[in-house]
Amino acid sequence: MVRVADGRWLKTGVVIGACALTSLAGCEPAAAPPAKTSPEGASPSKSAGAHDDHDHDHDHDHDHDAPHGGALVVVGDEAAHVEFVLDKETGKLTAYVLDDHAHEAVAVKHAELKIAVTIEKEGVDLPEAKEVTLTAVDAKDGAASEFVATIEELKGAEHFDAALDSITVGGKEYKGVTFKFPEGNEGHHH
Repeated sequence: MVRVADGRWLKTGVVIGACALTSLAGCEPAAAPPAKTSPEGASPSKSAGAHDDHDHDHDHDHDHDAPHGGALVVVGDEAAHVEFVLDKETGKLTAYVLDDHAHEAVAVKHAELKIAVTIEKEGVDLPEAKEVTLTAVDAKDGAASEFVATIEELKGAEHFDAALDSITVGGKEYKGVTFKFPEGNEGHHH
């Protein structure tokens, strides 16, 4: 209760105080979510309910930083990210599978990832997409978080459009994940 100028006590003060405290609390869940397990058996990197050091809104319209400086591709509704890094001199394309906040590596049970690439490069005219297979690096128990391929047509490429054929994360398969390089799809995944 709040005492006002004329000496009356008002219960609305409690409500106002609670609202003020709630707004100061920021983006916190009403109850702790169930314990989070990382996709495909990887150990969790954060404690359940912990928030990362980026702005968080309820629509998930937020960008993450690509830890290797590549194109960040959202899989599902923030189920995971795949970062694509291109060495323009050699045409080596590396894909890193990362967690929902693009911080930690996540091993997926794939021996390879396939993408269809349409290359935008002077002197290279590929009207149809070229299928590319990226092979797992250092797979353990049939799972890996890094995949590579050297693609002759990507030497010197500044831009390309691509579609990840499929990837299974946390027991769920995602197909036809499209993106542009170097932009990724971070702002277009909804």
